Amino acid sequence: MHIHPLLRGAWIPKHLFALTIFITLVSLGIWQLLRLEERRSANAERIALLDQAPLTITGTEPDLAALVGHKVRVTGTYRNEESVVLRGRRSDSGVDGVHLLTPFQLSGSEAAILVDRGWLPSNQRRPSDLAGYAVAREVTLEGFAWAPQVRPDSPLAPRDLPLPGETRIEAWVRVDVPGLQQQVGIPLLPLYIEVLPNADAASLPRPPDPRQLDDGPHLGYALQWFTFAGMMIVVYTILIRQELQRYAPT
Repeated sequence: MHIHPLLRGAWIPKHLFALTIFITLVSLGIWQLLRLEERRSANAERIALLDQAPLTITGTEPDLAALVGHKVRVTGTYRNEESVVLRGRRSDSGVDGVHLLTPFQLSGSEAAILVDRGWLPSNQRRPSDLAGYAVAREVTLEGFAWAPQVRPDSPLAPRDLPLPGETRIEAWVRVDVPGLQQQVGIPLLPLYIEVLPNADAASLPRPPDPRQLDDGPHLGYALQWFTFAGMMIVVYTILIRQELQRYAPT
């Protein structure tokens, strides 16, 4: 029985290998599309939360973890002298800078919560610069409550360490509440607040616009994987045609 040249010998594992790579590339593209849908759904939920009434945090709540992801309101005073910055942050317009992070002591409580007050230029990260953004009076804030940020379990993940000569960490990569507790002289709640813009949003520090949400890179990644899959089909087809020409009658 005559067997086609492309269905025998070394071509069988070649076909299986090519098929495996093609399925993998398409699967990665579909996975990125699923991630895109998840991102859009999360963005829609966050926008919807903006229209809800805020939940008040007093520091006596039995289940603070239940507040994560919700719009909240707090009243108290900033502990300005314990402010630090979050490095590697960008403004809504894409300008590199830092975020100002300040412990906020709740009224009538011996506890505080960390407040991400928004973006500052990179040249405003020194403690002497941050003193210019001190607020001494009691204020009421609204924002989103988030869980502490944990360092990924990877040797490549950056660590929060003091610079040579520093006695405390002035610039942090993430909102590490347990780590920050070591240099804050008051108990911190296991949450932090990303403050919402108010009528004075044009001033510094500038909170991010909560409605300026993007879809992330998922669509671009999906198109890349599908493109790679298409290119593979083209290249493999060319290889097969070249092989068939070897068996063509002359």
